[in-house]
Amino acid sequence: MIGGALPLMRVDLPMTDAGAGWLIGTAFALPYGVTALVLATILRGRRVSLWWLIGGVTIWTAATLVTGAAQSTAALMLARAGLGIGQAMFVPVAIAWLVDVAGIDGRARALSLFTSGSTIGRSTALLTIGALLSALTVITPGNSASALGGIAHWRLLFMITALPNIVMIPLLAGLRKRDARHRSVGPAFDDPMPDMLPSPSATALRAPPRASAHAGVQWGTIALFFAAAIMPIMLIQAMGAWLPTLFVRDRGILPAQAAMLLGAITLFTAPAGQLAGGWLMTRFASWHRHVPAIILVSLIATLLPLAALVWAPGLAGAAVGVAIANLTLGIASFCGLFGVQMLSPVSARITINGIFFALVTLVGVGIGPLLTGALATFAHSGPATIGAGTMSPAGALGTALFTTGVIASCACAMAVGAVRDRYRQHCAV
Repeated sequence: MIGGALPLMRVDLPMTDAGAGWLIGTAFALPYGVTALVLATILRGRRVSLWWLIGGVTIWTAATLVTGAAQSTAALMLARAGLGIGQAMFVPVAIAWLVDVAGIDGRARALSLFTSGSTIGRSTALLTIGALLSALTVITPGNSASALGGIAHWRLLFMITALPNIVMIPLLAGLRKRDARHRSVGPAFDDPMPDMLPSPSATALRAPPRASAHAGVQWGTIALFFAAAIMPIMLIQAMGAWLPTLFVRDRGILPAQAAMLLGAITLFTAPAGQLAGGWLMTRFASWHRHVPAIILVSLIATLLPLAALVWAPGLAGAAVGVAIANLTLGIASFCGLFGVQMLSPVSARITINGIFFALVTLVGVGIGPLLTGALATFAHSGPATIGAGTMSPAGALGTALFTTGVIASCACAMAVGAVRDRYRQHCAV
């Protein structure tokens, strides 16, 4: 969302690429990571109450509205922090609940639907930004950052895009009431879980007592796998944050056009990548042992379309590059999330998911956009004596984005080399 609006926000609130990278990534990621880790500790060995989801969406919505009203970069930082807290209360808990309800047989399909739905939401947000900016530009001709009724266009965007969350809150409240009516069948969501029964149907409702909640968790293997799984997400976040700005600078199109083009491409290709990953894991069970290698191959395969979207001479070539990169990164990111669930005992899944999403946000969201912005700032305005400070803003940003992809691929390769045998041994048990 903020990536599509960023070119207009920087008209009212000037900032460097490095500062914008901090705003998009790190200002959101640090509160998210801390909240997710605290939540993982609080909910260790427990079924989660849906009140956590309701509270998370409420804070998320309030932070979105505050973003639209911010009058300074400091206020934007605070709003991004609130957004991080709200989403950290929602995403890990929602995935753990979904995986438990789906059961073993439906786990891959449920996860692919969840992740593809999340991707569709992001792409729809870009399309919405483009459509609204186009409409506002028609209503108020001239500079797309001009005001309508005293309110800048980008501020209206955040107010309007908060509406779906407002609708979601009563829906979640209704879901909680429905679950409350079934408490006589199983334990309450916020009660410690009793001993796990061996039947598949019982595993959706029961788990070991808290004292043994983390028995059998191979933390060393999980940590190495986290390092591999997070790298594709770091590149996804860097692309999501900077592609709208890159297309405005390098391709010479308006912010509304960039948002609509990228939103339309992402709407179809990113969910297709997630669904393809889910289909592969469902169709070829023997591939479960090779998930780390699949992540690495998919990430390395992204470098070619990434080069095309940065350096292709025409807009069509850049658009094709975005589409293919979305497909390969969708497969890589889904396989990363799937592998985490494979390594997680049922009783520790909430905790492990919480830690994973905290690290995903701290590294993927916190470092990806910031690293790209810092590299772009250095390439454009750094010391010319060492080769920096000689590129145009557009050329510097494109080179920085590709460099981020190379760094992510190298880090992923090292992690996969370290975890591959351990992961296979775990799958063989």
